[in-house]
Order: sequence, then C-alpha cells, then structure tokens
Amino acid sequence: MYIIPSVDILDGKCVKLIQGKPKTGLEVSSNPVEVAKMWEKKGAKILHVVDLDAAVYGNLKSRKIVKKILDEVSIPVEVGGGIRTVEEAVLLVKAGARWVILGTAALENPEFVVEVSKKIGSDKIIVALDSKENVVLKKGWTKETSYSPFKIVKIFESLNIASYLFTDVKVEGKMEGVNISYVAKLAKSTKIPITYSGGISSIQDVLNLSKIGLRGVVVGRALYEGIFSLEEVLEALNYASRKN
Repeated sequence: MYIIPSVDILDGKCVKLIQGKPKTGLEVSSNPVEVAKMWEKKGAKILHVVDLDAAVYGNLKSRKIVKKILDEVSIPVEVGGGIRTVEEAVLLVKAGARWVILGTAALENPEFVVEVSKKIGSDKIIVALDSKENVVLKKGWTKETSYSPFKIVKIFESLNIASYLFTDVKVEGKMEGVNISYVAKLAKSTKIPITYSGGISSIQDVLNLSKIGLRGVVVGRALYEGIFSLEEVLEALNYASRKN
C-alpha cells in the first residue's frame, strides 16, 4: 500500500485546508514545487497534487505550478482539480502526469470518462469519490449529488480505471481518525483499487487501512503537522508486512 503525500495548491501556495474550505487549515509553503521535491527525497513513491484554484474556482492560474512539479520530480504523480475537458486531461498526461483524477465532470457525465480513456487509456484515470455521510460531492465539495459511493463504483467498473480516490470529507483535514469499516465495505464492493484520503490522525490509522487491501493512502495534514514523519510511517508499514 502506497503512502501518498498530498501537495494542495491554492493561490500559488502549498496549503492544507480543512474539509476543502478556503481560509481554513494551514499554509505549508509558498513554494509547492520545493515541497513536492522534498517528499520525493524523503522516500515517497507517488505524489498527490491537487489544483484547488481549478477545483473550487475553475481558475487555471496554478496549472503552471502543477506542470513545474511534473517537470522536477521523477516519481509518478496523480493530478486532480478542475479537469473538466478531454483536452485538459490529455495536456496533463503529456506534461508528465501518470494519472489524472476526474471528479465533477465524471459525475455529471460518465461518458466523459469513456472519452478521456480513449485518448489516454483507462489505466491513467482515477475517479474521485469525495463523500460526506454516504453522499458523493462535486464542484470542489460544494454541491451534493444524488449518489452514494457504492452506486458510483458500479458505473465505472467495466472501464477498468486505475483507482477510485475515496475522500471522507467529513473528517478531511481534521485528523479525527478513519471509519475503517465503511472503507473496508467500499473496497469489497468493487474490483477497482481504492485509494483513501481523510482524517488520518496516527500511524495506527494507516496500519488499519493497510489490512483492507487498498492501493494507497493520501496523507496531508498529519505529515505537515508533524504527527508522524513519512519515514516513520513507511518503516511501520514495512515492519508490519515483515511480521505478517
């Protein structure tokens, strides 16, 4: 299971918001590119980069920072935030993204995912399941859909995409722990690998998630607040796998 540090970009800065709400959380750095390079140096195997300007405001001003990160790190990067046209997905993959994360556009028009897969391949697509109390959200987590995550996973099952990114918005950025039983149930409901995000508060949360067959866990605030280091959580996972 991959531990995937998040680099969230807003107004040119690396930030960590609480429940995705602007003007909450913390400003990590004025240089997101250096943050991304730091995680690679510390041993991350994958990076999670989100353009919040695009996700929340539909503003592509931070795309140049995303592309600079893709230029300057050598590990695979999954990129999300406001990818709402086939052309934008293609451009990001050409710029070096290993995966693109499709959210609002995929939920509003599942055929969009089919069209993107024809251009870049389904193995480069991650579909976002940003959810709060069993309801999937869209438009930068500001609007509810009429779907549960369990319904969405069935819609794209046949496309054989790389992963679903399930974010528990209720706890995202709050470090209040993980609803393990819910995540386990979701993982069992689909053959597509699940990547989890939200509420990680301890290494034990990560170890618990590692037991239910996930592709990876996106970690943000717990790393940036120093609750644990990337090196510590990687060592704990290695130790647990050796014991088993």
